[in-house]
Parts: sequence; structure tokens; C-alpha cells
Amino acid sequence: MPTDPDDVRAYADLLRRDAETYFDDVEQYFRCQDEERRDVFEQARKMSEDYARIFEILGNDN
Repeated sequence: MPTDPDDVRAYADLLRRDAETYFDDVEQYFRCQDEERRDVFEQARKMSEDYARIFEILGNDN
């Protein structure tokens, strides 16, 4: 980022576009991370249910 005010004015449109692109990309990245997190939690929930069934079966064998 330029620090000279004249450079900032000269490149204002480019700087604005770059910043907006950056923030759009960051937002997309966080949405993707949130979606992946939800998917992994759902997989863990299902695995936990399957694991609990193993103990139910083993408990019935005694």
C-alpha cells in the first residue's frame, strides 16, 4: 500500500478494487471453512452414533 497521499489518489481505483477483491476472497474462504466444519461435525456425529451401536451390541453379548 502506498503511503504517499498523491500515490493513493493516483491509484485510488486500483487500490479500492484490490482491497474489495481481497475482502471478497477472505469472505469466500471463511464461508468455505464454515461449510467444511459443518460437514466434519456431521461426519463425527454419525461416527459417534455408529460407535455407540458397537457398545450396545457388545453390551448385549455379556
